Amino acid sequence: MIWQRADEWVGSTIDDSFVMVHIETGKYVALNATASAVWEALESPSDEDAIVTTLTQSFDIDTDTCRASVDKLLDQMKEMKLVQPL
Repeated sequence: MIWQRADEWVGSTIDDSFVMVHIETGKYVALNATASAVWEALESPSDEDAIVTTLTQSFDIDTDTCRASVDKLLDQMKEMKLVQPL
């Protein structure tokens, strides 16, 4: 599945977090390092394999653990309407 960022969110790094604000509602979320890395990996639409590859190159994590974490994180981000399938 190809994932993309939702257009309604903008963000900036504040201290050690990446804080995002929904343009229309003003709702905000703070992303941890992993979620922020996934957000960055989705600068252009990408599939889970490419995201996992990016994260395993950036973090000390094995592929299977990373894939499970990315799957769970993408589901959470989808529920929060941060990302959507293309």
